[in-house]
Amino acid sequence: MSLNAFLKQRPNGLALWTAVLLALGLILRLRQYLFNRSLWLDEAYLAISFVERDLGELLLQPLANGQAAPLGFLLLVKTVTSVLGMHDWSLRLVPLLAGVLSLVAAVPLARLVLPGALARSVFVGLMALAPVLVYYSSEFKQYQGDVLCSVLILWLSVRFRVEQWRADGWLLALAGAACIWFSHASLFVLAGAGTVLWLEMAHRRHRAAWLAITAAGLIWLVSFGLNHTLSLRNLTSNSSLIGFWEAAYAPFPPQSIEDLRWYWNNALGLVYLAMRHTGVAHHGVMPGWFDALNVGLLALTLLGCLALARLSKRMAGMALVTLIAVLAASALHLYPFRSRLILFLLPLVYLALAALVQLIWSQANRWVAKPVAMGLALGLIFVMALPSAHVFRHPENAQNIKGAMGHVAKHRQPGDQVVLGSLTHKAFDFYTPTFQIDDLPVVIFRVTPNREHDARATVRRICLDPQAGRSWLIISHRLSDQTPFLEVVNSISPPLAQWQGEGAAAFLHDFRSSPYCQRYRTESATSSAPTPGDASKRP
Repeated sequence: MSLNAFLKQRPNGLALWTAVLLALGLILRLRQYLFNRSLWLDEAYLAISFVERDLGELLLQPLANGQAAPLGFLLLVKTVTSVLGMHDWSLRLVPLLAGVLSLVAAVPLARLVLPGALARSVFVGLMALAPVLVYYSSEFKQYQGDVLCSVLILWLSVRFRVEQWRADGWLLALAGAACIWFSHASLFVLAGAGTVLWLEMAHRRHRAAWLAITAAGLIWLVSFGLNHTLSLRNLTSNSSLIGFWEAAYAPFPPQSIEDLRWYWNNALGLVYLAMRHTGVAHHGVMPGWFDALNVGLLALTLLGCLALARLSKRMAGMALVTLIAVLAASALHLYPFRSRLILFLLPLVYLALAALVQLIWSQANRWVAKPVAMGLALGLIFVMALPSAHVFRHPENAQNIKGAMGHVAKHRQPGDQVVLGSLTHKAFDFYTPTFQIDDLPVVIFRVTPNREHDARATVRRICLDPQAGRSWLIISHRLSDQTPFLEVVNSISPPLAQWQGEGAAAFLHDFRSSPYCQRYRTESATSSAPTPGDASKRP
């Protein structure tokens, strides 16, 4: 069979392409999920809420530790853990399901927007192989649910038919109202979908369809109002969250070169997130945003937006209004435009790139157009395949505290204690029952920018404790940043043993005989000795 015949729009050919790509996406997600990596900082902070709270407290009280999650997501996860128990793999089961369903929903969306089999396969392939989507299908956070709701709303909006206004309108209304409870970001996609459909039905002068979209919008507003009353109003007034994401709010109107550069940088950041990012999407700027490959991918995405407008004005309009809505919310300091919080925009990037492949493929000069389209399709898939293949061989495990705790559990002795930073102890608390080391005394120190002060103050606390034994120092958050801390600790007492894994380490120290401890113990004994004439200090 020729390549041209294979790529024609035939059910068996398209089914083969999509089946292979969906299978690859499923395998990648299951590989990362079954690896069962350690919880990282944000996951641990959220997980502790599930351990310490019942369902009512979880849904009706603001989450601790600066965490935020949709109420529907919390309800689903609480239901799962009530049945399967409190484990990291059970906490991640809902995101895994969302990741798989996102792939399933991508297929009918591709069929509606993209007329050719090659373009459809590019869209499904990008959704399936995206390393960041593979990762977030196994992270205990709501962001993969954002992607699922985005794809679902786009699909139902594109398939809305005037002749089926009643059934399609009700389905869109109910799906949108439900997504508001499972995805904060779905509000922006609904704004894009609702606005474009409302204007389109008004332009076509189809009163029944226009009323159906109007009714759907009202249902969404009621759902949002209830959700805002119960949950969202606590987020918009959370000063710690606003401060943390300060650099991710759009400057509007832009008044300087720096302001304009913000838009350029974050456009690059969005494309990098979609095509090349692996692991946790942190809130800072990454050097990879600015290399030549990423600039080229951004140029292709912008061209793809023009191609998408030629293929489907409805889809292009929804994408544009969605982008405007989220940037407006960002300018008002209501929603950060960066990293994991804009994961829901990734399907729009993939649709634009697939539309560009489609537009090139359909050019009149087929001898030139088809090889170019095939080359572009293979190139886009290759860009993703490289990091995805690496992650398949070496699954993400950036803060392997389980490895460190397993080492401590194996080599502990009576009288030992554990020393933890304030950014490590939540994950430690979650796993202590698993490793049966919850009987060990724990010393927690607050992590500050002054690592040397942190080290000396922590060792001094241990020195002044007469019951202190050997100390297991466990670090699992930003291990590479702790070099100054470790240098000071090691200068006081070199480690007796150590274990180092990916992003985590455990060091065994015995500070009791060190000159540093002897000095502080002597000073403490002297300062606490009774003074002649001081009756209050006499035995």
